[in-house]
Amino acid sequence: MIHDGNGKFLMAQRHAKDENQPGRWAIPAGHLEIDGSLNEPKPDALEENLRREALEEVGVEIEIERYLDSHYWAGADYRKLTVVFLCQIKSGEPKALDETQAVAWLTLDEIKGLDLAPQVLRLVEKAQRVLAE
Repeated sequence: MIHDGNGKFLMAQRHAKDENQPGRWAIPAGHLEIDGSLNEPKPDALEENLRREALEEVGVEIEIERYLDSHYWAGADYRKLTVVFLCQIKSGEPKALDETQAVAWLTLDEIKGLDLAPQVLRLVEKAQRVLAE
């Protein structure tokens, strides 16, 4: 979850053609494939994937600050573990790229009025509490 240090969070609206939550607003994110092999993953695989996804989805390089949350979710044909980190932009200006149709810096109150993907509101509320500590 990318924040600006002043109470705003970077949100991305998924394309209407997206197969997962089309048109809904979410935090820029990706997933790490686990191939089932016996090969041991690299120790920094999550962080490396997060940096790559931020660049691919919204065109920014990020600085990962700390772990925020994780949750499990499943559908008929998938199971996912989502791991969320608090991040800030190191370089670049956020923009909508291939996977998103819009990006915006928004406050919690503004986010509450959006059509959100599952878990997003809970995560933003938690991030705001953690950042206020």
